[in-house]
Amino acid sequence: MDKDLKLDLLRLFVKHDVLPETAVRNEEIIIKYKELRDSGMTGKEARQKLAEEYFTSIKNIEFILYGKRKNDK
Repeated sequence: MDKDLKLDLLRLFVKHDVLPETAVRNEEIIIKYKELRDSGMTGKEARQKLAEEYFTSIKNIEFILYGKRKNDK
């Protein structure tokens, strides 16, 4: 699915209170992470950049990207 279409649909669901606002933010983070990695940035650098851009921790970025924290089993 086209990334813009996906984000538009998520925003529509948020507008109608079907999804929380964090759903759009999380999808934006996932898309930007893939773009940064494709441009040649290392995973660590990309996670750091996204954490700074979204004013959150690297651990939170990892949770969004991977679905669980690295140290959780």
